[in-house]
Amino acid sequence: MPRLTKDQTRSKLRNAVVAEAIERGFSATSVAGVVKRAKVSAGTVYVHFANKDDMLQKVFLEIKTEFHATMMGAKAEANSADMIRRMWFDMFAFVGKQPSDFLYLEYGNSARILTPAQEEQTLKMTAEISEMLQQGIKDGTLADIDVETLSLLLVAPAMQLARRAVLSNQPISTATTELVFQRIWRAIAA
Repeated sequence: MPRLTKDQTRSKLRNAVVAEAIERGFSATSVAGVVKRAKVSAGTVYVHFANKDDMLQKVFLEIKTEFHATMMGAKAEANSADMIRRMWFDMFAFVGKQPSDFLYLEYGNSARILTPAQEEQTLKMTAEISEMLQQGIKDGTLADIDVETLSLLLVAPAMQLARRAVLSNQPISTATTELVFQRIWRAIAA
């Protein structure tokens, strides 16, 4: 069997970290469990990560960055209404393609695993999304309410639907996604 490249090994480790954390919880995740699941030597983990905390944090930031990039693709839309719609549906596309990664983000947020510096990185990502919503308020597309409330109205139902889909291993129908978006849109549109 040919040797894996460093990137292939890193990918195996990432998948194992995600699976272990989802199955066992962040606090019960162990390097030994990741090693066993990834079918690598213990030393291999330490080529990529300094320790368990570093492993959990780096995988979290990697996935968070991918998720954020997916959401930021909506910025290319010509108007705010299309931008918000695309952001919503792109989020569901990410969940559909990477359900375990989505759950890892959800659980990681609750576990508060990041250092203050890493938390700052995620706050910058949140600020970029807030700027997109602020643009919609400014141009009259979105209701003139605070951005945190707009974000909550948009994201909370989406996260709940996505979480349900992931945990039940049943995709959300396009019709349901569309219906929920339309109902939310009525609440947030100007």
